[in-house]
Amino acid sequence: MSTEPLTDAQRNQRIATDLERLFADQEPVTNAITLAEAMSRALKYNMDHRVKMMEYAVSTRRLDLANMELLPQIIAAAGYVDRSNFSGGSSFSLLTGEESLEPSTSQERKRSLADLTIAWNVLDFGVSYVTTKQRQDEIRIAEERRRKAIQNIMQDVIDAYWRAWSAQELSQEMDDLIEETLQAIERSQRLADKGAQRKSDALDYQRNLLETRSQLWEVREDMVLAKAVLSRLMNLLPGTEYRIASPEKLDMPESFAISIDELERKALADRPELREEDYRLRISQLEVKKAMLRMFPGIQIDTGAHYDSNIFLFNNDWSDISLRISWNLFNVFGGKADKKLREAQVLLADTRRMALSMAVMTQVRLAVQRYQLSLQRYRAAADLAAVNESSLAITMSSDQTQTEFDIIRVRAIALVSKVRKDLAYASVQNAMARVLNSIGVDPLPEEVGSHELISLNKSIGEHWTKLMNTYLKDAAPIHWFGVKATRDPAPEKQNDNSSANFGWSYTRPQKQIINGDVTN
Repeated sequence: MSTEPLTDAQRNQRIATDLERLFADQEPVTNAITLAEAMSRALKYNMDHRVKMMEYAVSTRRLDLANMELLPQIIAAAGYVDRSNFSGGSSFSLLTGEESLEPSTSQERKRSLADLTIAWNVLDFGVSYVTTKQRQDEIRIAEERRRKAIQNIMQDVIDAYWRAWSAQELSQEMDDLIEETLQAIERSQRLADKGAQRKSDALDYQRNLLETRSQLWEVREDMVLAKAVLSRLMNLLPGTEYRIASPEKLDMPESFAISIDELERKALADRPELREEDYRLRISQLEVKKAMLRMFPGIQIDTGAHYDSNIFLFNNDWSDISLRISWNLFNVFGGKADKKLREAQVLLADTRRMALSMAVMTQVRLAVQRYQLSLQRYRAAADLAAVNESSLAITMSSDQTQTEFDIIRVRAIALVSKVRKDLAYASVQNAMARVLNSIGVDPLPEEVGSHELISLNKSIGEHWTKLMNTYLKDAAPIHWFGVKATRDPAPEKQNDNSSANFGWSYTRPQKQIINGDVTN
């Protein structure tokens, strides 16, 4: 017997149902999305997070089933028997071999039966008890996996958010400049065709313009897809139009206030992967106990109440109890091998956890180093962008006649450096999120007042402000998600525009202090 393949109508129905369920009960986007709201929407609507929540729910149901297996079996039975004739019987003498009783019956042709039996196997109870403890640890594993999923999602949101913001701020200017570059190439081609410009000069001019356009496309490629990624993380319908809220300014990122040794110890205590391995080790240890239990004999206790409507019976209802011991001797020999296997699995789990601990410590150090490198790269990109902006201002205000190519080239250089500065800033934000991820910091508070987006925004904003004030040095005013920091900024860093709604901010001063030297 075979099943029929799905029809196009069934697939279309499935598509319509999925699309309706994917985006059902979501609050519409009405204002520019802040980083806190992006995180809130990812937490509330992201499908990967929902999968982990369902895995947690499935683990809980498995525990409920394991708890039921601890109970004894209660079997209720009822029936009706109708024979075509009497059962009857006779007997003969073992001494003489002659019939000693004429055929007779003590059972009706029609009768009703009822039984209620309780059976309890002590060995099964012991195995089920250990299994229940394992199911409890599996729930904790599912919870740690959910924590890890949230950490990864929030890290991706931070990276995509800042890249999408950069694309939003600069994409129009970049598109306009690319269009002007193409128009300049077409004009040069027409002049060359008319003989008004030497062919070699035109080709050199067009080559330079094409290289400029390629440079623009190269940096645009890094950020053009960020908004689509952010939409997926927030589970927005593809193609949904929305804007990224613009910060007042971008705070300068700072160094860590906690030593790398303390970060490593925190990672060893809080990383979801290591916690999961702790529970897996305990599950493996319980498997050893189960292997030992299976080598013992089983003790079966049965008790029940019975009823038989047979009129020939002296007692139509009765109760009984029985005790039975059974022992499969092959389990003794096979159990030893099973026990050795489970003990080897315990050693494997312990070794795997040790290896993971080493990997986690390495990840922490690499994440911190990447963050420090991203800081240096951002400072260099910011300095280069400042120089190119100044050069553009001089070029545009110069009294000397500038060629069209010179203007386009200087504008392209300034725009590319500005894009790279924003991308470097996004990399800094992503590097910071990666550090927090590497040490197992929960990006969400333990408790939230409500699951409404407004309440989630506030809770997440306060939590991240606290995280930044905990892990970063207080060398600059820090405001996250529009929530004011609790610590006072350093006096020399204070200014009238120290409040920002997102992350750190970087305000390029007229003069910068780099490694103790003052530069213009």
